[in-house]
Amino acid sequence: MSLAQEEARVREANQRFYQAVENLSLDDLEAVWLPSPACRCVHPGWPPVEGWEAIRESWSRIFESTNDLEIVLDQVTVHIEGAVAWLNCLARVSSAAESRIDTALLCSSNLFILHDGEWRLVLHHASQLPDPMDSPQTDLIQ
Repeated sequence: MSLAQEEARVREANQRFYQAVENLSLDDLEAVWLPSPACRCVHPGWPPVEGWEAIRESWSRIFESTNDLEIVLDQVTVHIEGAVAWLNCLARVSSAAESRIDTALLCSSNLFILHDGEWRLVLHHASQLPDPMDSPQTDLIQ
């Protein structure tokens, strides 16, 4: 398979990950993550979560307190070295929970490994960025 075809497969796996999150679906997440104790997940503002079972539980907690999620990806880059691929992107996440709606801009890194012919997620790390839309306009002085 060509590098371009593998990159497309990694992008597809990444899209399935974010679609599972948008759908609040633990079953769909299980189809993307490698069920390994070596997996890690870092949610914004959380300590690292290690191992698929603990990661699954962390997503379950997020989904329980969320009514609706929308994720828009931007600036997606993919790099592949052998059976390892990493994808970096910006994600604008809008979530509705109880009586409030929140929007956050996240910088995410997702690490995939090629396992039994499929790209499986082994690391998701997301950090919140300041939203440029919330920044006051300033004039640059030169």
